[in-house]
Amino acid sequence: MNINEWERIELETKEKISPQRVKKVDKESKKDKKKLEITYIMVWTKVCGGSKIILEYASRLADIGHKINIVTYDEEPTWYSLSDKVNFIRVPEDKDIENYIPKSDVVVATSWKCIRKAIKSNKGPVAFFEQGGSHLFELDKLSDRKKEVVLDRIKLLPFIYTVSKYSAEKIKEIYGKKSSVIYNALESSVFYPRKEEKEEEKKDKRKDERKAKETSITIVGSEDFKFKNIGEILEVIRELKKKYPIKLNWITQTKPEVNKEEGKEAIVNPKQKVIGEVLRDTDIYICNSEYESFGLPTLEAMTCGAAVITTDTGGMRDFIIDGENALVINHHDKEDMKEKIEKLITNKELMDKIAKNGIETASRFNWDNSIRNMEKYFKELSKYRIE
Repeated sequence: MNINEWERIELETKEKISPQRVKKVDKESKKDKKKLEITYIMVWTKVCGGSKIILEYASRLADIGHKINIVTYDEEPTWYSLSDKVNFIRVPEDKDIENYIPKSDVVVATSWKCIRKAIKSNKGPVAFFEQGGSHLFELDKLSDRKKEVVLDRIKLLPFIYTVSKYSAEKIKEIYGKKSSVIYNALESSVFYPRKEEKEEEKKDKRKDERKAKETSITIVGSEDFKFKNIGEILEVIRELKKKYPIKLNWITQTKPEVNKEEGKEAIVNPKQKVIGEVLRDTDIYICNSEYESFGLPTLEAMTCGAAVITTDTGGMRDFIIDGENALVINHHDKEDMKEKIEKLITNKELMDKIAKNGIETASRFNWDNSIRNMEKYFKELSKYRIE
């Protein structure tokens, strides 16, 4: 069952269920459990940043001893090396997914589309992992029916957690619900800075070699995702190529159909290792999104040593400082984008400064911290029982 089918079913169903009510068990009657059983319900397991974060948490929590289940209609991912300690349950499309959810200390709905199923299962307190989307950032563009359904689903929830302060603010503003913030993290074995040359070697070679070297620019995102405004970036790069030697790296989930010229060499559905290699060979990384709940690819580019140019996506406010570790551009302002790219191409000292500060910033977003915070959050939720 694909994402569109999930959504169609949710929008068409008229079944009403009550909000999940939970109560905290008295501490004296329930000791803190050292190991938990946590079940993630996933709508989509294919390549995307949101799926990667869910799979990463599942694998890491399983590796430290928690019993982790992933329940989905989708296939087990081949692009991500899921821990063999994770119990992956693929549900036949003609079956009700709620009947395959095991009794758990916490059930995690990873999309608004599966909130109703998670609550209906009655297998544990439900937490919604909100990673953003049109229901959070483009509410006015939704149909009346979708607005109604999403609002209804989110109001059913006792717990919500998300990935940035910006997302938490939007959840409170739109849905009137409080949420906990647990930041995303970087896989240090995949995303890390390129090996630095010795300082004296860099001084001797910088001027001559960089003059002749192409500027490597990387973008990430499918042209199908309109909010990423990939077409605007490509338009600017076409103009700049008339003046500067530029190598474009376009990493995308889907094969380009509109921008076919640039799409000829697009890197489609690559493994994480390949993305890391591309980013380490990147001079400038560009994000032109309308919004991002966090912006993990931007942070991955920073940790690999790319100088970042980005719009104010909201989620990036937790780690971007304009002029220090990135250059921030105006939305839908191609002249501003062009000017900032040229500024980096022609000012290598600024490019180096932005890149160096980006590496330092990204180092704070590590999995040890994120897993520690997630484990603490789930242990607190495990003290609740369904009334």
